[in-house]
Amino acid sequence: TKTKMDTVRVGGVPEHFNTSWHLGIEEGFFAKHNVNVEWSEQKSGTGAMISALANDEVDVIIALTEGLVSEIVKGKDLKLFGTYVESPLRWAISTGKDSPYNNVGDLKDQTLGISRYTSGSHLMATVLATREGWSQSDIKFKVVGPFKELRDSVNTGDTAAFMWEYFMTKPYADSGEVRFIGEITTPWSCFMMAARPEFIQTHADALKRMLDGLQEAVKSFYETPDMETKVSRDHGLKEEDAKEWYSAVKISGVPKVSRQNLERVLDALQKSEVITQAEKETDLSQIIDGVIGHLF
Repeated sequence: TKTKMDTVRVGGVPEHFNTSWHLGIEEGFFAKHNVNVEWSEQKSGTGAMISALANDEVDVIIALTEGLVSEIVKGKDLKLFGTYVESPLRWAISTGKDSPYNNVGDLKDQTLGISRYTSGSHLMATVLATREGWSQSDIKFKVVGPFKELRDSVNTGDTAAFMWEYFMTKPYADSGEVRFIGEITTPWSCFMMAARPEFIQTHADALKRMLDGLQEAVKSFYETPDMETKVSRDHGLKEEDAKEWYSAVKISGVPKVSRQNLERVLDALQKSEVITQAEKETDLSQIIDGVIGHLF
């Protein structure tokens, strides 16, 4: 008898990082493990995905580590159950083509465009301020919306700059629509998998099988010849940029999360005044679900 397929609704950004999920769906790796993964494109990023999870629009989200951790320690009803991208994220700091800003130092006391509060574009800007030795009151934020709106806002002068993943922004810097004036790399693994604890408990078996399928998809991502060509075609990247990204990215998709990663994130969030000292001292085991995911 054919086993009934379990459906898991997975939300993620329309970026190169999620190629393995699409491979898993297209090449039948999830189906092989009796899981039907319904992909839900999340254009607005981490903050929006956390809301989608709370509103029961998705079951699992693949989102930025710093956004997930900050919400979990603030008491949101979600837990990490694994690491999706082990490598760090490279953020580009972009301004308008004719703006007066030429380096990161020029952004002090200016307004940065963000997709929404607690999104990566917001949290990493607070981390940037810490790196530059500014106080958090030295930068202002304006919620602008998704990537296209952020690019428009630096050109109308509505905002001075915004932060977004480097390779996804590069085509727009190459075309002259925006200018790069700096970058910052996260000192932690960038994408984690999260779900509501209740969903993890009731669907643990399906999630384990989903991760088995994901492992096969990740293997395919690394073993398929010309994967860089597929990435460059799917995301409008120059072939050499797709190659540079592909050679550096470490997709893992495993049910474990590093303690050191969480400590670095909590430390940065507290220094940047996004979380309190008490929130920073959250027991790390409280951030992980404990059924599927484990600390190492």
